[in-house]
Amino acid sequence: CKHCWQRLPHNLSCCRICALPLASCGLCGTCQATSMAYDRIIAPTVNRHPIDQMLCSLKNAGRLQWARTAAGLIVDCVLQQDLDLPQLLLPVPMTRKSVRRRGFNQSAYIARLVGRQLKIKVGFDVVHKTRETHRQSALSRSQRQQNIAGAFALTRPVAGNRVAIVDDVVTSCSTAAELAGVLKAAQASEVNVWACARTAA
Repeated sequence: CKHCWQRLPHNLSCCRICALPLASCGLCGTCQATSMAYDRIIAPTVNRHPIDQMLCSLKNAGRLQWARTAAGLIVDCVLQQDLDLPQLLLPVPMTRKSVRRRGFNQSAYIARLVGRQLKIKVGFDVVHKTRETHRQSALSRSQRQQNIAGAFALTRPVAGNRVAIVDDVVTSCSTAAELAGVLKAAQASEVNVWACARTAA
C-alpha cells in the first residue's frame, strides 16, 4: 500500500555514481578517487529493515513474490530518471550448481519482471559464471574483489549496446565492477547497474 511504500528506506541521498548512501548527494570518496567500469548504479532503497529481510526471504526462502516488489521499486526509480533506457538487461548469473541448489536465480526473476514492464530484452544467456565463488556477504572488500575476479565470461556479443546489469542488492560493488569490466572489454557502449537496494558503508 502507499503508506508502506512511503515508509521504505528510500535511497534519496547517495553517490551519483555508485549509489552509496551519503549525508548529501555528490560523489563518495571511492568514486572521486577511482574510475569504475560501470557508468552508474541505480538503487532505489537502502539495504536495511524491511528491505534486507525481504531480499533475504526472496533468496533463501524462495519467496518469489518479493521479486515483484523489487522489480517495481527498480522500475519506478528508473522512470523517474532522465536517462536513455538500455537495449539489454543482464541478470547477474549464477553457476548451474548454485541454481540447482537454490532452485532459481533471484536476479533473473527480477530482470524478467523489469524487462516486461519497461519492454526491454533480457539476455539470460549472454553472460555466464565460469566457476563457483564463496558467498560475498561473508568476505571483506578486498576478499570480495579476489573472490569474483575472472568469474564471468560472455557467450554472445554486446558491442555497441547500452546494457543494464540487474541484481537484488549491491554491497561492495565488486560483482558489479567485475561484470561491467567484462562487458566494457567487449565494447558495450554503456553499462549501468540496476539493483533493488544498496548497502550503506
